[in-house]
Amino acid sequence: MKAWVATSLDGEDGLQLQELPSLQCASTQIRIANQAVALNFPDVLITRGKYQLRLEPPFVPGSESAGVVTEVGADVNEVAVGDRVLTVCGVGAFADEVVVAPSLQQVHIIPEAMTFTQAACFGMVHGTALHGLRQRGGLQPGETVLVLGSGGGCGSAAVGVAAAMGARVIAGASSPEKCAVADQLGAGHVINYTTEDLRERVLDITDGAGAEVVFDPVGGALFDQARRCVGWNGRYLVVGFAAGDIPVMPANYTILKSMALIGVAYGMSAIKDPAMNRANFAQLFAWYDAGQLRAHIGNVAAFGELRRSCAQMYAGSALGKTVIEIEPRTP
Repeated sequence: MKAWVATSLDGEDGLQLQELPSLQCASTQIRIANQAVALNFPDVLITRGKYQLRLEPPFVPGSESAGVVTEVGADVNEVAVGDRVLTVCGVGAFADEVVVAPSLQQVHIIPEAMTFTQAACFGMVHGTALHGLRQRGGLQPGETVLVLGSGGGCGSAAVGVAAAMGARVIAGASSPEKCAVADQLGAGHVINYTTEDLRERVLDITDGAGAEVVFDPVGGALFDQARRCVGWNGRYLVVGFAAGDIPVMPANYTILKSMALIGVAYGMSAIKDPAMNRANFAQLFAWYDAGQLRAHIGNVAAFGELRRSCAQMYAGSALGKTVIEIEPRTP
């Protein structure tokens, strides 16, 4: 198989495209011929040794992909050869095939109308968004949610999911181009927080009440602005730290607003409660089939261009999701 191998923890500079032996498919595993893989921010952090999951080189990075099932172990009943699936496998996806265990890693049969390009970048960000907003944030129809980083992969997914849930969505982003993405995905209000006062605008939009829920995949200095946008009994969802810095908040601030600071650990939550995750994906796919939800794909690249795409994502210049398409192998 062809795979991008992290030969060192130097980001894209350490990635090499290599021909590797195909992995064995055990009785509890399946083999997927990848048609497309998605690039996520944790992927570029892992290749730099900056993610909470630290792997020692050499390894094949990549957390999600989509393709066709080509082999099924004797003890697997969830899927069959020929099924079109997406998988959120955590690592190993930057290859033209991947071997996963459905009982341990996510494998979902995708809707007939969903392309592999859409499917590859659908699972992780939409799974995170719905789990964060529904199970962790308890978002209700009619409530106001402030989504930060709304022009990126996870943020743009949260805008779409929150809108599908019937919430009023205020989207915050760092450039006019990223604000335009959020507007297209159903945000009721869009704020460019590099040129506008985030708290002032949120309070103006909500008539001084603030947001019931904040969805934050950014962290860093933006956290101090966003926590002041939370209303009484609000819920602040800590999703990630795309800005790089992990912020700190005085504990007494939670008392001042009767505010809950809530961590969103989607990957482990899906492992610990697979029934919850399956139900969430049934809802996500239903919204997709109804035309209410789409992954916003800002960049599609060939398999050989993966290093350049990693550099763009780490620099913060990527819009929406980045998908790497793979030419099917010739038998």
